[in-house]
Amino acid sequence: MIMTEVIPIKLAYSRVYLVKENGKNLIVDAGLPGKSGLLIKKLKENGVNPEDIDLIVITHVHYDHIGNLACLKEASKSPVLVSEQESAYLIKGKSPVPSGTNVFTKLLSGIGKKFNPLNGYKAVKPDVIFSDFGTLKEFGFSASLIPTPGHTSGSISLVFGSGEAFVGDTCFRVYNRKSVFPVFANDIPTLLKSWRTLLDSEARIFYPGHGNAFGRDLLLQSYEKLSLKYI
Repeated sequence: MIMTEVIPIKLAYSRVYLVKENGKNLIVDAGLPGKSGLLIKKLKENGVNPEDIDLIVITHVHYDHIGNLACLKEASKSPVLVSEQESAYLIKGKSPVPSGTNVFTKLLSGIGKKFNPLNGYKAVKPDVIFSDFGTLKEFGFSASLIPTPGHTSGSISLVFGSGEAFVGDTCFRVYNRKSVFPVFANDIPTLLKSWRTLLDSEARIFYPGHGNAFGRDLLLQSYEKLSLKYI
C-alpha cells in the first residue's frame, strides 16, 4: 500500500509542499524569494534536512514558485525537474509576466509587463527536463507528470497514486472560495482543458500554489461554470 504524506509549507502567500513517500522526500516548488532560511527551518522541523531531499519539481517558472530554488538546490544537491517549455526561463533567470484574468490583475499584469518588477530571480540549471506525460518512478515516487498548460504554456501537475495532485497555479484558491479560477492565466480555454485532464485523472485532492487544498467537487463545479463562457 502506498503511503503518501503531504506537508504544506506556507511562505507568505505561496505554498511549498514536502511530500514523503516510500522513505523518500520530494519538494514541489520553492516559494517566494528571500525565504530560504525559513523554508529549510520548516523542512528540518518535519524531519528533513536539505541533503535528505531526493527531487525538486517546479510546476512553472514564476518568481513566487522558484524564489528559493537556487539556495535549496545548492544546499540539497538534489536534481531539479521542470518542463521543457519553462526550462529556458529558469536557465536565464527571467520569465514573462502572466496575463490577468480580472480587472485588478489585468491592471497589475499591464504594469508588470511594462516595468518587469518581479520577473527576475537567480538562475538555476535544471537537471531533468520534462516534455510529455510521464512518471517519477525512477526517483521512487508514485506520481505521474501531467502537462497542464494555461496559466503558462509549460505548467505541469503531479498526481500521486494515492490521489494527491499538486497543480501549481493551474488552480488558485485564495480570494473566491467557491471557485479555483487563477487570478493570472495566459490562455483560459487551454487552462480549462487542463482542468478536464485533471478531472479525468485519479486525483482526489488538489494542492494549489496559493491557498488551501480542495476536492474534486469544487474543481468540477468551477469547470462546468467557466466552460460555458470560455469553451
